[in-house]
Amino acid sequence: MIGMLQSSWAGEDTLRALARLVALGASREPLVALLDELLRFVERLTPDMRCSILLADLSAGVLRCGAAPSLPLAYTRAINGLPIAEGIGSCGTAAARRETVIVSDIARSYLWRDYADLAKTHGLAACWSVPLMDNSSELLGTCAMYYSQPRAPTAAEEDWIRIAGTLAAMVIQRHRDAERLHASEARYRQLAETCPDAVLVHSDGCIVYANRAAAELLHLQDPEAMIAQRLERFVNPECQRDLLAHCTGVLAASLHRSDGASVYVEIAASPISMDGHMMTLLVCRDVTERLTLEHELLDVASREQAHLAHDLHDGLGQQLTGIALFLRGLGNQIVREFPAHAEDFERVNALVSKSIEDTRRLASGMSPIAVERAGLAGALTALSAQAKELYGLQVVLEIDPLFHTVIESRVALHLYRIVQEAMSNVARHAHATLLKIGVQLTDSELNLVIADDGIGLAESPQPRDRATGLGLRIMRYRAERVGGTLRIDRCSPHGTAIRVSCPLRGGSLVLRAESDG
Repeated sequence: MIGMLQSSWAGEDTLRALARLVALGASREPLVALLDELLRFVERLTPDMRCSILLADLSAGVLRCGAAPSLPLAYTRAINGLPIAEGIGSCGTAAARRETVIVSDIARSYLWRDYADLAKTHGLAACWSVPLMDNSSELLGTCAMYYSQPRAPTAAEEDWIRIAGTLAAMVIQRHRDAERLHASEARYRQLAETCPDAVLVHSDGCIVYANRAAAELLHLQDPEAMIAQRLERFVNPECQRDLLAHCTGVLAASLHRSDGASVYVEIAASPISMDGHMMTLLVCRDVTERLTLEHELLDVASREQAHLAHDLHDGLGQQLTGIALFLRGLGNQIVREFPAHAEDFERVNALVSKSIEDTRRLASGMSPIAVERAGLAGALTALSAQAKELYGLQVVLEIDPLFHTVIESRVALHLYRIVQEAMSNVARHAHATLLKIGVQLTDSELNLVIADDGIGLAESPQPRDRATGLGLRIMRYRAERVGGTLRIDRCSPHGTAIRVSCPLRGGSLVLRAESDG
């Protein structure tokens, strides 16, 4: 194509015109202006050639004027709304057939029988028309070349008909697609503006859109204050990495308000195209009230659990112990008189002893007594033994030797519950064989790490239960109650690590609230 252009013309004007023609495809100028410039470019090839482009209105079954820079205005008005049908001039027929139509003598062509006088009035004697098709073979319109004398196209001119048609179709299709995209984005923007949830769009962490609800959620006066800002600015540090990598699905996170407070949200993410670029759409729903209610329910459940553990230990456990002592005394008397029943009494005693042991283990797991009496180190040691017995897990426990001298009992209880919940999740979902629990102290914080060698979050059959479910929310809540943060990482080559970091304040950890968990 370029070689043909260069052989047609020479000089700097031609190169500038060619550069402008190439730029037409990506231009955002009005379609009429683009088509007009394209036809003027083509008309420069032959001084006596005049061109027109008609756009298809498929719903009405007609062709409407798109551009005709050199044709008489009266003629273009007369053919506006030309039916797409066989025998309706060169353009109507080309559109109907979906193929190029060459009419070398309008006055003698049966295709022009209803329009020959109109063409003669305006000095048009020949017309060659090519249909314009998009990539899906949908009709976009027609491109026609008119001459004042009857004539057929040369081989070079036939090439030019196809080239001009291809260029025109490209310009029309790109403009149409851009218009559709713009209309779609406008509809989505309108939906976002009226959405009661906060809506953000970011590109690699840079915010490009925020609705009014997003500004209100973060206590900002105007959503424009968020544009071109980094997403991390509005996200609490422990959630930043997860949120930046969050492209699909739902994620629980904590956002940072302008007044310094945190707001808890569930963020639904999905990819979206804006201005021709792929970005990430975030819809953030404030769940602070719901989490508050969950936390209150958790506190109530914890208190009831402690009461139930007390009843098990001091009520049912003591009663079973009394029954065991009574049976032992009664058995000694009966066995002396009925030796044949000795084995039966041994089985009964074994069952009662097992019931006492199970009751104490249940009470120990449900109550803070184990932590209060043995400290966190002792309670975790007992919990590790239970994990091996109940779940078949090998547990490696590593605890800082200075730990018991620093931690407060209520803090120890929350950390114990986190380990307990994590251990249950690993046993139910991870298909792990090894669980490592580490508790370390630094000058500024306490770090608790619970790592398994299971299948990990990515391949888990129930990743949402492990990553965003109630169990994790409970663990996050307990970490927050001791002023700390909780993060989940994938281990290499497989497995999951739960990391809890709690700041040390004046040599000891302090709870946010006074009530026990």
